[in-house]
Amino acid sequence: MKSPITRRHALRSIGSLISLPFLESMLPSGLRAAASVKPPVRLVWLYAGSGMFMPAYKPAATGRAWDNSKEIAASAAITSPLAEGIKPLSTLDPLLPFKDDVSILSGLLHAGAFTRGTVVRHGQDPMCHLTAVDLFRIPGVASRNGVSIDQVAARHLGQHTRIPSLALSHDRNMTINYTDTGSPIPADWNPTEVFNRLFTGPSAADKASAETRFLQKKSVLDSVLAQTAKLKSSVGAGDRERLDEYLTRLREIEVRAEQSRKWDAVELPPIPAGAQLPKEISGAGQSLSLGNTQAAAGNFGPRIRLILDMLVLALQTDQTRVATAILGHMGDVYKEEKLNDSYHAYTHKISEAGGQLGMAKLDQFRIGHVAYLLEKMKAIKEVDGSTLLDNSVVHFGGGMGTWHESTDLANLIAGHGGGRLKLGEHVQFKQEPLANLYVMMLQAAGVPVKTFVDSKGPLGIA
Repeated sequence: MKSPITRRHALRSIGSLISLPFLESMLPSGLRAAASVKPPVRLVWLYAGSGMFMPAYKPAATGRAWDNSKEIAASAAITSPLAEGIKPLSTLDPLLPFKDDVSILSGLLHAGAFTRGTVVRHGQDPMCHLTAVDLFRIPGVASRNGVSIDQVAARHLGQHTRIPSLALSHDRNMTINYTDTGSPIPADWNPTEVFNRLFTGPSAADKASAETRFLQKKSVLDSVLAQTAKLKSSVGAGDRERLDEYLTRLREIEVRAEQSRKWDAVELPPIPAGAQLPKEISGAGQSLSLGNTQAAAGNFGPRIRLILDMLVLALQTDQTRVATAILGHMGDVYKEEKLNDSYHAYTHKISEAGGQLGMAKLDQFRIGHVAYLLEKMKAIKEVDGSTLLDNSVVHFGGGMGTWHESTDLANLIAGHGGGRLKLGEHVQFKQEPLANLYVMMLQAAGVPVKTFVDSKGPLGIA
């Protein structure tokens, strides 16, 4: 055993230690065996758009015996005969090896995502997934989003990491992340660029240039903030609201710039053993075209796996403790899996065998991505002998059920939140807000929130 890192050394090098995983050598020798320093809890949200074929997903049984369900759960969305080949729990089959690490959550309500207004249902689904707001709540305003729950988590947890929150997507034009003013936050979609962001970083010349730009922007922002604050006193109520939104956006820019600058002088962590620059995936990452399924087709499966690899690396090296990833969209066409229609097209054919089987097969692929992530997280050991999955809370879900207006949603949660959660059950709720689950996740990570949008408090699961 090498000599431990001393307290004096840790204080002197605190910038570089912040971004590293928890190391055994940071512990006093008498405590290494006990590993009394607990790793932080990480929060992950996974999203798949356009729905889920619930007869092949939802367990008929509740409690710990959910994986032995032999029947198809009742579904109000399906009135036509089920296709031959639709089997109970076939969608969840990839998760069965992780049964004790997962709980299936049925009956959660996402009310804000189902209010009707100026946004088409498929656009409303990703917009509301993490914000939970009624987009049409403000009279005279066509649509106004709110802050997404990952950004609420990042306010509290992001101060400890180089990247306050990491937003990933398999497509360059998709996001589920929104600022305090409801403005969309672009997601990272290129695995190579994410890898470089984690482990390469800017050159010395780039850092010097960035510092010059920061000081220039700060000067401009300070001036604009001061002038706008004075202007507020001389305008009407409507204009004051618009100025408040504008000021909030400026402050968000300022905070992000300060956060980025703080980490510019911090040494990047080493690349974990076995990790390498992602391979280029041909035919993937193009913008989705809903009117042209051929244009939308791509190697989405391999690309999503690379995105999830980057997510795990970011959590493993403690460069972020808050992450989101989009695993599927309505326009996805899995040509590599011999599926020639878009997911959206299958959802419009649920009265036909082809539509049901197409949805069920694609759903299983998406759940397979979740299982892939859980396997990666469970294989990573932390300093106290626990795993990265033990010290995380992972949510998977979407804002539609079997068909677009079906409120029977597919939600599951994985990970043990640092020992706070005991999973392995199918829990049936009676239209409790999905936001209750979000509050529970934040509280498991030590974030002092009690409510979020329509939440009535943390979701009650063991």
